[in-house]
Amino acid sequence: METLPTWLWIAYYIFIFLTLISGIVNWARQVYSPLAAITIIFSLLVPLVGFIYYIGRPDGLNEYEYVSAQFQKRDLWSLFIILTHFYFIVWWFLFLNIWNWLKKVPPYTEMLIGKIKSWKKKEQV
Repeated sequence: METLPTWLWIAYYIFIFLTLISGIVNWARQVYSPLAAITIIFSLLVPLVGFIYYIGRPDGLNEYEYVSAQFQKRDLWSLFIILTHFYFIVWWFLFLNIWNWLKKVPPYTEMLIGKIKSWKKKEQV
């Protein structure tokens, strides 16, 4: 059977482990408590469900190809695996408070428009 590279699996399990730790930390701090509890459950459940799900894949497909092929066939387990990983991404946005950081980023569109206007003024002179 084909499988994904070892380095990718190591990175994946580090990501899952850090997600579990961040869920435990936020649950203990009582920050986003319901979401933290869901994160803890999902981070324990997804590797187990994925491992059992990937056992049934045919020869010649790695795990990613199998999940995406089953997702196109509207398989519920592949939908669960994919949506849970999207939830983890949203969780990290909440955990790292990236939304507030993104709000503090200066509006580059206004800067670019100002520069373009100043270039046009220089051309007209």
